[in-house]
Amino acid sequence: MKIKVAVLSFLLLTGCHSVMVSAPESENPSTTVQENISMPDMQNIYMTKAYETAATRVTNKMLDDSADLYEIQPKPKLYIKQIVKTAPELPDGFYTAQRAIKDIVKGSGTFVVVDKMEDATYILETSVNQFNVANLPGIIMKQSLNNTADQPLRAWNIVIKQMAEDQSWQ
Repeated sequence: MKIKVAVLSFLLLTGCHSVMVSAPESENPSTTVQENISMPDMQNIYMTKAYETAATRVTNKMLDDSADLYEIQPKPKLYIKQIVKTAPELPDGFYTAQRAIKDIVKGSGTFVVVDKMEDATYILETSVNQFNVANLPGIIMKQSLNNTADQPLRAWNIVIKQMAEDQSWQ
């Protein structure tokens, strides 16, 4: 597993298109494991991390800006909708962003996260769109805090783009 992480890190830094990975003979001499990591897989790794980064930033903004709503007793209940992809060509990988949103809200102790929309005081909706600047991808993550009628009360946007130098997301 350490080898796979090292190879992925190397690929991310060098921009290689594919690589063959074999397990060292010292780990298990009778078995050789080979994986082919292609460029589309690398793009999915980049996008998954980008989604998670954007989700973390926008959720933290939401919590900072909505303190007046959750600083009441009992704590309001929040239903977190699944992330909506507004550009069909965006790669999948939203599971890490969805998990990050839930973890941040639950960890903050601000809202009580519920599993059914009918039980909620507020509904959190998140969507992702894409854009390109100088042939580099970027994403716009929008989040809105809605009332029980699913009408927006407040909204936040985060824009992050891929950097040309190292393909990191900022």
